[in-house]
Amino acid sequence: MPIDPNTPPIDILRMALEREKAAHAFYVEAAAAAQHPATKQTLLEMASEEEGHIKHIEEQLDRFFYADN
Repeated sequence: MPIDPNTPPIDILRMALEREKAAHAFYVEAAAAAQHPATKQTLLEMASEEEGHIKHIEEQLDRFFYADN
Protein backbone atom coordinates (compact mmCIF):
# COMPACT_ATOMS: atom_id res chain seq x y z
CA MET A 1 0.00 0.00 0.00
CA PRO A 2 1.58 3.30 -1.07
CA ILE A 3 1.98 6.05 1.49
CA ASP A 4 0.60 9.45 0.61
CA PRO A 5 3.50 11.95 0.42
CA ASN A 6 1.48 14.29 2.62
CA THR A 7 1.24 11.78 5.46
CA PRO A 8 2.76 13.29 8.61
CA PRO A 9 5.97 11.57 9.77
CA ILE A 10 4.42 10.58 13.09
CA ASP A 11 1.68 8.71 11.24
CA ILE A 12 4.24 6.95 9.06
CA LEU A 13 6.13 5.81 12.15
CA ARG A 14 2.89 4.65 13.76
CA MET A 15 2.07 2.62 10.63
CA ALA A 16 5.56 1.15 10.63
CA LEU A 17 5.19 0.24 14.29
CA GLU A 18 1.95 -1.60 13.67
CA ARG A 19 3.50 -3.50 10.74
CA GLU A 20 6.48 -4.52 12.86
CA LYS A 21 4.14 -5.71 15.62
CA ALA A 22 2.15 -7.72 13.08
CA ALA A 23 5.36 -9.25 11.68
CA HIS A 24 6.48 -10.16 15.20
CA ALA A 25 3.15 -11.85 15.91
CA PHE A 26 3.37 -13.73 12.62
CA TYR A 27 6.84 -15.12 13.39
CA VAL A 28 5.86 -16.12 16.92
CA GLU A 29 2.75 -17.89 15.64
CA ALA A 30 4.69 -19.59 12.86
CA ALA A 31 7.36 -20.72 15.32
CA ALA A 32 4.69 -22.26 17.54
CA ALA A 33 3.42 -24.25 14.58
CA ALA A 34 6.84 -25.25 13.25
CA GLN A 35 7.72 -28.92 13.54
CA HIS A 36 11.39 -28.73 12.61
CA PRO A 37 13.65 -27.38 15.41
CA ALA A 38 15.84 -25.34 13.04
CA THR A 39 12.78 -23.77 11.47
CA LYS A 40 11.35 -22.94 14.89
CA GLN A 41 14.68 -21.39 15.95
CA THR A 42 14.93 -19.33 12.77
CA LEU A 43 11.40 -18.01 13.20
CA LEU A 44 12.07 -17.10 16.84
CA GLU A 45 15.22 -15.26 15.78
CA MET A 46 13.19 -13.36 13.20
CA ALA A 47 10.62 -12.51 15.89
CA SER A 48 13.44 -11.21 18.05
CA GLU A 49 14.66 -9.00 15.22
CA GLU A 50 11.16 -7.56 14.93
CA GLU A 51 11.29 -6.76 18.65
CA GLY A 52 14.40 -4.72 17.93
CA HIS A 53 12.62 -2.87 15.14
CA ILE A 54 9.66 -2.18 17.44
CA LYS A 55 11.96 -0.81 20.13
CA HIS A 56 13.78 1.38 17.62
CA ILE A 57 10.58 2.89 16.23
CA GLU A 58 9.22 3.48 19.74
CA GLU A 59 12.48 5.24 20.64
CA GLN A 60 12.19 7.46 17.57
CA LEU A 61 8.58 8.30 18.40
CA ASP A 62 9.60 9.20 21.95
CA ARG A 63 12.60 11.22 20.78
CA PHE A 64 10.90 13.26 18.10
CA PHE A 65 7.22 13.36 18.99
CA TYR A 66 6.58 12.45 22.61
CA ALA A 67 9.60 13.96 24.40
CA ASP A 68 7.66 17.00 25.60
CA ASN A 69 4.74 15.00 27.00
